[in-house]
Amino acid sequence: MLLTQKFHSLNEIDPEFIPAIEQLMHEHCVDFAAWKTLEKETPADETFNYWLFFGPTQNSPVGIAQVAFKKLNTDQYLPWWKKISGVFDKNLSKWKLARWQLCDGADGSALFDQRFARTGKEKLNELFKELEARDDVMAMSITTPHAISPYRPQWLEIPHENKAQWLALVPLERKSRDYQYYLSALPAEDGKTIRDSWKKLHKDSQVIIGDFPTIESRSELYQSCSETDKAALEKFKGGLLTFQKGNQLLGVIHYQEGQQGTFFIEPMPFEAQGEEIVGDNLYVQYGILKAHEISQVRKIIVCRQGRPLRLENNGEAQFFRQQGFLTIDVYDIGWSRSDYIK
Repeated sequence: MLLTQKFHSLNEIDPEFIPAIEQLMHEHCVDFAAWKTLEKETPADETFNYWLFFGPTQNSPVGIAQVAFKKLNTDQYLPWWKKISGVFDKNLSKWKLARWQLCDGADGSALFDQRFARTGKEKLNELFKELEARDDVMAMSITTPHAISPYRPQWLEIPHENKAQWLALVPLERKSRDYQYYLSALPAEDGKTIRDSWKKLHKDSQVIIGDFPTIESRSELYQSCSETDKAALEKFKGGLLTFQKGNQLLGVIHYQEGQQGTFFIEPMPFEAQGEEIVGDNLYVQYGILKAHEISQVRKIIVCRQGRPLRLENNGEAQFFRQQGFLTIDVYDIGWSRSDYIK
């Protein structure tokens, strides 16, 4: 039987629990501070509950779950006659969507130490039931990497039920001792495409690549690329891999080392679409190359806007598969207890 402790903000969590949380969340965030930043950047109409799970003999958490409460804009859903009568119904202003999704990731609603996976899911179902009983929760969704949700609300009526599918990128497992072995392990045509891209970059385009591991080390970059938006780059606290031609900065890859051998990379091309000198694949490849230079790296995670990448279409998925990544189907399964909320 697992015990739980609930928090309304990451700022409320006891510092002694942070190391264990960072271990559980190692494929989602570089560290706990990065997760707190994501919470801080959340829109004002969205709030959270977090649960830590403890075993009967454990003093540190063995699981974590998150639900986001988003205020529903009833003006968007209700018919005109209901809006008029709603002026006198104060409950309408409290309607919320409860979204069970941990840090916008693909793992679903919670993460558990594998030793507590079964009992963790049972305890999580109890939390689902507790939440669905609230009068203000008029809709609920659960993110799951399985086509069938492990839970369905027990409301008397569920007028609307829906399922949305999306693709997530699986962290790239480092299986090779160096970058050349990684390339040789790819399908021959894919490996050749990458090698040709590097050759074209160096010989034809004469682009210079750079590596600035700290904020303090970037002074040379700012001097040589005087038109660079220094303020925009200062928010990236990790290292920067750069592509430079002459005094122009063509793009960067922000990289950070996380927990348990994770390596986070976020490609950021600056060139105008259709006029690129640096191919999109090299923004990923330079990050993979850097990861192979760090002995402790075991997994490579691609990010977009500070979060693990959510793929936008099959073309994007194919682009990453050609570089050795795997993808996974993820489902957002939702229910509404109101005729008006679809």
